[in-house]
Amino acid sequence: MDTYPVLRGKPGTFEESIDYYDASVNVDNEEEDEDFDPRERSFNVYDCDATALLQAVVFIEDGVRYRSINHKIDSVSLWYYRLYYSWPVQWTLYLTITTILVLAFIEKPSSITTNGTADPRYRGDPINLPCGATETIELACLLIFLADAVIKTHLIGKKQFIKSPWLIAYVFIIITSLADWMVTVNYKCNEVVRFRRLLRPFFLLQNSSLMKKTLKSITRTVPKIASVLLMLMLHIYFFTMFGLLLFPLPERTNGTNSSTGDQNSSDVIPLPDEPSKYREGQQFFTDIQTATISLLVLLTTANNPDVTLPAYIYSRWYSLYFISFLIIGLYFFFNMLTAVIYNEFRGYLLRSMQASLNRRRLAFQAAFEMLCQQGRPIERNVQITTVSVGVIKAAVSQAKMKRHAKAAIIARLDSEMGSTKTAGEFQAIFDALDREVDKRKPPIRTEHNKYLHFLQELIVHRYFNYFGTFVAVLNVLVITVEIAVQYDKSFYKRDSSLALINFLFIMFYVCEQTLKIWAYGWRRYRSSRQCVFDGMLTLVLVIVEIVYCVINRGVLPSSEREVLTEALPLYEIVRVINMLIMFRVLRIISHIQTMAVVAATLIDLLRNLRSFVGILVVIYYSFAILGMELFHDLTSRHAPKINATNTTAYECGSFEQLEYWANNFDDFAAALVVLFDVMVVNNWHIFLGAYKKYSSGWAQLYFISWYFVSVLVCLNVFTALVLENFITKWDRAQEAQQQELQASYMMSVHMMFRGQLKEPTEQELKDELRKHPHIQHLRLQRQIQQPS
Repeated sequence: MDTYPVLRGKPGTFEESIDYYDASVNVDNEEEDEDFDPRERSFNVYDCDATALLQAVVFIEDGVRYRSINHKIDSVSLWYYRLYYSWPVQWTLYLTITTILVLAFIEKPSSITTNGTADPRYRGDPINLPCGATETIELACLLIFLADAVIKTHLIGKKQFIKSPWLIAYVFIIITSLADWMVTVNYKCNEVVRFRRLLRPFFLLQNSSLMKKTLKSITRTVPKIASVLLMLMLHIYFFTMFGLLLFPLPERTNGTNSSTGDQNSSDVIPLPDEPSKYREGQQFFTDIQTATISLLVLLTTANNPDVTLPAYIYSRWYSLYFISFLIIGLYFFFNMLTAVIYNEFRGYLLRSMQASLNRRRLAFQAAFEMLCQQGRPIERNVQITTVSVGVIKAAVSQAKMKRHAKAAIIARLDSEMGSTKTAGEFQAIFDALDREVDKRKPPIRTEHNKYLHFLQELIVHRYFNYFGTFVAVLNVLVITVEIAVQYDKSFYKRDSSLALINFLFIMFYVCEQTLKIWAYGWRRYRSSRQCVFDGMLTLVLVIVEIVYCVINRGVLPSSEREVLTEALPLYEIVRVINMLIMFRVLRIISHIQTMAVVAATLIDLLRNLRSFVGILVVIYYSFAILGMELFHDLTSRHAPKINATNTTAYECGSFEQLEYWANNFDDFAAALVVLFDVMVVNNWHIFLGAYKKYSSGWAQLYFISWYFVSVLVCLNVFTALVLENFITKWDRAQEAQQQELQASYMMSVHMMFRGQLKEPTEQELKDELRKHPHIQHLRLQRQIQQPS
């Protein structure tokens, strides 16, 4: 493993890249300079200062990754610092975090069953590991986290540790988890509650700075939207009380209160032959709790128009009540809530991105100040300090960053070798970090034969791509017609015409890709993502088609020949071929600009919004574990047994009648599915009613809390990010089209707000550097006051 002395042990590398100054400059001249400042002796360096170079390299790496520079900067600590942020250590941490989160699937109660179903009526026995197996894995993960916390504390120092609430919470949660682990071992895995499972998502949060920023922005957004949520709750409360007065209950003959819910068979009032004005109150407005839940669910349209029909059947005028409720709540308050969340979250996230930009600029400024010690400044006692390009290249060449960004920076430095850079110019060098790699496609080789050259021009023309897309669309349309007209014959009969049609289309795809490889040349062909996608898809289609022909003993369909084997049915192969062909129609996206922008936005979301996905994982994980602790085996114990005579008549539309038994909290995987079903809000009132029935009315608070967190907050935040991403992508695409240029920026979360961020001044960065807890020897130049 390379150690810090290796940086010192490359004398030729640094000496060749550093521009030395004229040897006529002598230190003895200091005595002849009346204005000489003895403190400037640190700048009169004629050989390579390996410690300062290492510090500059680390600061550059901090800036590349938006990390804080408030850590120790001695040579030993920097060696461990770089080792800590090396990919083997970081991937070990990622693997550890993934492992401790995945434990929820295999630890008791295990999500792995003998038959793979979550329905308690058919579910096999869970495959639980013996006590101590998952606990040993968990202990290893916790010890790795403990070592991680110790190393972080050592690298930043005690003073910075006290100022870091995330790191303090990290240590506290590790200690708490270890204590709870000891309780588990002491009770031989039979303890009632494992509190540490609720704390596991924190390990995912603390390891991502961007995820912490996103969470901080979300939490700071919540108080701002409290007023809208309060108005929404007042809206529901007002219509609840108004509905209780509007939809009366019949008078009880036994003197009992109709809202108590303690009704026996004598309380049931038979429905009259004509519409009754009491049906709405009896079903949905029996008491305040039932009415509130009914209107809350109606606000999500999950029970519409079921909740409105009893009153509407009696009189159409009652529809005005529900229409008014939905228009105000659904179309005004919900959209207002989305607008407030978008505006507030965007503001907080913008400030977080500003802090990240300042952190990056501060790191690069610190690197520049360290590189100033690599050689003497060009001039003394001036407010502008410059650094040799050779010194900068020596630092950049050893810093860890994206390969294409480093190549672009070094190429620029090579073109300017021999010159110097000021602090602002040094900062501008690293703008290449935010640009995509400028990949110039290899040139198309030209055929000298005029006939071959004419054929080559036809193939490389865009209309040839249009024709290939047209054939792919035609292929999909033929499959659609075949499936719609004769589904059974297309898949299950050996004399299917669909198999022959697909074979002909596949032959066209093979010819198309072969001609493209010849016309473009292999280097140019593989430089195009669309060509690579089409080529790989065609290759897979050819392989599957060969398997089909081998098993079918021929290309043409025939019901007379015997198949080679029954282990792989022919209809399964035909289905696979048709599914692969469906992907070819995606090439139409590249021909329509709007679809291309939408597709690019979707790819950017999947690639760059990992922090928000991490927040969703944390929320899902926490609520799933909490749901398992609260409702484990709650509904499953009421599920009917297999082969047992069930004479119970379930209410139409109920949890039991719809056979929702698989939606339970008996294991972690099943709990995640329930949470997703509730987040979609379709029929979520069925879950509310079932868990209230089998538990208590307080169980509904769990699902309502999940609805508020996941739907009203998180999904609206996701909407804000999608809007910001799409608007930025669309604007840049339009600008690039007007200028006939190709946009070269990636759509990262930082780049989404880059145009609205303020660049800090050099003096502000120097003032911030003076507060660094570990930079004591660095002399930062102050601006010289000009004489009046």
